[in-house]
Amino acid sequence: MDRKLQNWYKFCRYYSGDLYGIWTRYSTTGDVIESWRCIRSFRPKADCHEIHHQNHYTYANGKTETKIFEPYKQPITTGLFLDNGFSWGSTNVKSGSTFFSDICLRYENSRATAIAKYDESGSLKRFTVFPEHLGHFLDAVAHGGTTKTALHRFVNVPALPPAHQISSDWQGTLQRITPDWQIPPPVVTSWQPLDNLPEDYLKLHFTNGISISCPAQVERGKEFFVAVDWLVNQTVLQRGTRHYDRSGFTSFTVEVFRI
Repeated sequence: MDRKLQNWYKFCRYYSGDLYGIWTRYSTTGDVIESWRCIRSFRPKADCHEIHHQNHYTYANGKTETKIFEPYKQPITTGLFLDNGFSWGSTNVKSGSTFFSDICLRYENSRATAIAKYDESGSLKRFTVFPEHLGHFLDAVAHGGTTKTALHRFVNVPALPPAHQISSDWQGTLQRITPDWQIPPPVVTSWQPLDNLPEDYLKLHFTNGISISCPAQVERGKEFFVAVDWLVNQTVLQRGTRHYDRSGFTSFTVEVFRI
């Protein structure tokens, strides 16, 4: 099958439907700026030759808003899709332009996304992080709680320590996709905590088992990466990474670890 078409079909297979999530925006020091509810609706049309995308937002003050995107048409999509995650973002650091990395990890009907946004000078500006579930919210409101508590947690997701506090010999597989949709065979990989990666990288550990590691400053012509960890449960850990060399974006990888 054509590689671009294969990428499209993974989009259809893994991201069709309504994804219910609580989006939280954080400062670069990990402080909460704001939170809101969002339903991301991806509706396939004409045997998945098109996907229609709408985001439905509900803010803490009760205001609602819907954003309608242009339909995605087979086989064109900006995302790179693997079985357990997808990513899109800036492919190069350009002077005077903003830069961002968007990484989404998937496990069964749940998703975890972390977005890192940089300003025109290449300085890290903020993060947006949101766990999601297919078909309904997994939050306090759905179980008799309040809007305020719903904006900050999924009550029926088991409480888990941040991934960097887990002490275990995780073993897993790594899958890679390149910008031209090539997917080499998976390889065996061993887990390293984000805190063991480059010391000059910023590392933040959010709720719901989601963590991120990225440089505080991105520069054109310099190698770097952005990595997102998601501790799905006590036996499954995932990591998505966008890799950049001196010429720009080179690949997106997803590692799935189990004990």
